Amino acid sequence: MKQTPNSPRATARWMAALAGTAVVLAAVLGGCGGGVGSGGTGSFASGPVQGFGSVIVNGVRFDDSTAAVEDADGTRRSRDDLRLGMSVEIESSAIATGSSGPAATASRIRYEPELVGPVGLVDAAGSAFTLLGQRVTVDAATVFDDALAGGVAALATGRSVAVHGAWDAAAERYRATRVEVAASAAPLRLRGLLAAVDSAAQTLRIGTTSYSYAGASGVPAGLAAGQVVRLRLAAATNPVRWTVLSFGETQRTLPDGEEAKLKGLITGLVPVQGGAALTAIRVNGQPVDLSTAQIPDGRNALVLGARVEVEGRVQGGQLRATSVQVRSDRQEEERGFEVTGAIVAVDSTAGTLQVRGVTVSTRRSDLRIDNGTLADLRVGRTVEVQGVLGSDRRTLEATRIRLR
Repeated sequence: MKQTPNSPRATARWMAALAGTAVVLAAVLGGCGGGVGSGGTGSFASGPVQGFGSVIVNGVRFDDSTAAVEDADGTRRSRDDLRLGMSVEIESSAIATGSSGPAATASRIRYEPELVGPVGLVDAAGSAFTLLGQRVTVDAATVFDDALAGGVAALATGRSVAVHGAWDAAAERYRATRVEVAASAAPLRLRGLLAAVDSAAQTLRIGTTSYSYAGASGVPAGLAAGQVVRLRLAAATNPVRWTVLSFGETQRTLPDGEEAKLKGLITGLVPVQGGAALTAIRVNGQPVDLSTAQIPDGRNALVLGARVEVEGRVQGGQLRATSVQVRSDRQEEERGFEVTGAIVAVDSTAGTLQVRGVTVSTRRSDLRIDNGTLADLRVGRTVEVQGVLGSDRRTLEATRIRLR
């Protein structure tokens, strides 16, 4: 499997940054479509997987040893099916801070990609491809399936893939955190932000692509632009026309009274022109009120597609922010990824290890090994690995290994 890049920083900071989207909310077991919260009797987390040992999401280590793992259809899966870069939702106990940072015990983990379907056009030079009429871009932090070594260059038109990531409203594209092979018979799925709805024509638009929902089942009442929808699609006809077969669960509403931290891409502005007059934003479709927010970078920095961290409290179904901070793409690329577990295989010729389903390379010249040497990396030894994604987009190049 693959991983996202990581910078060699102190252990306590490895998981500080987060890719993709994340909403953090406290004491909730059915919260919004992204996040991590603490306090009360439980918490809910959503975002890309940053590491294993415990499953690491949004910088929190979730003990997954007793968790029920489910896919997008609610089918029970194994925790071994989880992969770096996957978009997951986690229900857990309250988050407590220990010697290794914030941690909790997961009771339920659900993973769901943004898109599933056959690859359309491939733009290897532009690190992009199309899927279900949507443009998908990859970067240095995008993890690729073992069967897709080489990244976008390994994709071919018609090959079925699943994409985990986040919607960039400014560029009208998906930013992928993980791309993996999907079964050729897998249902076509799309989760996205509605740009427009024509109820008379029964069409909706996500980005620049229109989809007909005439005859679709489960059409939500009050379907409108700005909502996040989950769609099952029919195969495109020629000329390309996309048809919605059914709607899935709509975006969840944040529960009132909870402290919350949200991290993701800005998908809406109020008023739409933004700037100094900005009073509210949407982050991954979730409403955020700015009336009492401290914004170090200023309201002019809050633009569509910007990645932000928000803190506040939920009132009336929206997050009333007390703090909003902008995070750059570089900061996200430098986020840490960690894999902890027993070594299950060693290839001394290739200079690789297998840990929690991850191929780890030990060939970097700047590799640091704590509590041992390369000779001590044997099957059965437990290790903590920090690293960066290799050029094949699937191997973790270790920058630090700690033997335990």
